[in-house]
Amino acid sequence: MILEKFRTDKYDKDLVFINPDITLGELKRYICYQCKEFEKSPIKNVILFGNNYFNFVINFFAAAFTKKNIYLISDKERLKQLKVDYIIPLEAQPIDGEINVPDIQAKDVVINFFTSGSTGEPQNIEKNLYNLEVESQTTIEEFDLKPDRIFVATTSLAHSFGIVFNFILPFLYGCKINHKRIDFPEQLDIQDEYILISTPSFMEKLAKYDYTFYKTPEKVFLAGAKLKHNIIDYFKQYTDLIDIYGSTETGNIAYKRGYTNFTPFKDVEVTTDNQNQAIIKSEYFPQDYAHLSDIIEFINEKEFVFKKRSDRIVKVCEKRISLDEIENNLRKHDKIKDCYCFMYNDKLACIVATDDINLEKIDLKLFLMNYGDTVPKTWRIVDELPKTATGKINRSKLLKLFGMNPSLPFVKSKSVFQNEAEIELVFKKNCNFFNGHFNLVKILPGVVQLYYAKFFADDIFNIEIPPTEVKKVKFSNIITPDTTMTLKLKNKDNCVEFAYMSDAKIFSAGIFVK
Repeated sequence: MILEKFRTDKYDKDLVFINPDITLGELKRYICYQCKEFEKSPIKNVILFGNNYFNFVINFFAAAFTKKNIYLISDKERLKQLKVDYIIPLEAQPIDGEINVPDIQAKDVVINFFTSGSTGEPQNIEKNLYNLEVESQTTIEEFDLKPDRIFVATTSLAHSFGIVFNFILPFLYGCKINHKRIDFPEQLDIQDEYILISTPSFMEKLAKYDYTFYKTPEKVFLAGAKLKHNIIDYFKQYTDLIDIYGSTETGNIAYKRGYTNFTPFKDVEVTTDNQNQAIIKSEYFPQDYAHLSDIIEFINEKEFVFKKRSDRIVKVCEKRISLDEIENNLRKHDKIKDCYCFMYNDKLACIVATDDINLEKIDLKLFLMNYGDTVPKTWRIVDELPKTATGKINRSKLLKLFGMNPSLPFVKSKSVFQNEAEIELVFKKNCNFFNGHFNLVKILPGVVQLYYAKFFADDIFNIEIPPTEVKKVKFSNIITPDTTMTLKLKNKDNCVEFAYMSDAKIFSAGIFVK
């Protein structure tokens, strides 16, 4: 259906993007350029990253019109795991010319998603454009969406939820798309009526800082993780908060508002097997049905509640252990904001988020022993859990944290805006890198300061700085244990500047070259 818009000039003057404004006619000029570039290559696979919406839409249509297979990648690490030759498109330029729109059907446009599941191993999920169009059309009808709305998103288009809600749906219905993804609350300065596509983790940040909308969104669609009760309570006073339940394999399955139960979309059939695991049938995916590891319970003929994932049951010392149960017990601790348990190197591991600098691993172990004798062997204590744009646990960052030998500094607060960040942190006296360094006065080694400046820069700005490319390093004052300081980072075109400071006192500063 969306391909038909390119067979006529009827819609050419309609706005497709805002900030800046781009009409469909102008968009065609970019697509024409990219079609010519794709036609030069015999390679049949095109890689699309989902953070730059404008480039994504150009390359999506160009790939469809040149009959390429589309691979949606949110993490560049996935490229190492692909077993096909591929094209990564360069930035398109507008040119005069006509798009060659082949006689291609939506079912012929192949789209490859990737999902990690519970193991962290990437799984290729293949769908087609027809699946996404049906899913979008049902959503439009279900929520009586208005065609003159702007769609604003904090999500990546490389995910099933993101591409449907912030591309296929608005494009199909003639709505406008905000040109860039929203990464920070300060960018939510939309003046017209709009619909926000987001995640629980992003909304948690808004609630944490008591954020006041410049203009309140008409609706907020969320997906990716369980929505906490305090977030529901905070935002229901402002807007229509709609929680979407689904998966990469199935697309949308059901939705709910507030504390209600999940209601399946009208053309989605939800049943269960004898273990209460969900079985899904719909036209949102090409297979006859999908058998999920999610355990659900029907409240009545139409509504159900999500209980847990069956693959969150593991064996530890020959005993079957529920990771969800351990997490739920830990969350009863009044100093814990959130936690996540998983198997790491065949051992039970747990990462805990807290604002309490005095919380120690031994405290957590003793607390858990009130609920049983199974206690994680490996721990990490952080200020917030590493999560993806959709609000799920970021497996690659999680494994990086557990693969580190040095102790993590305690982060007291973190402020990030576009290309600048300030992290208030403390290197506690029990950190392992204080051992053996200057016995009379323990001093934080310079190499550790460089290591963590790079660590936070990589993490916050989503970049990979070469470890040896550092210049203009100056160590001005010593850092002793339990000193509270601020790490300031500035992400520039060719470098990242860093400085460890306390008030006007500079401990160290330097520049990482990209």
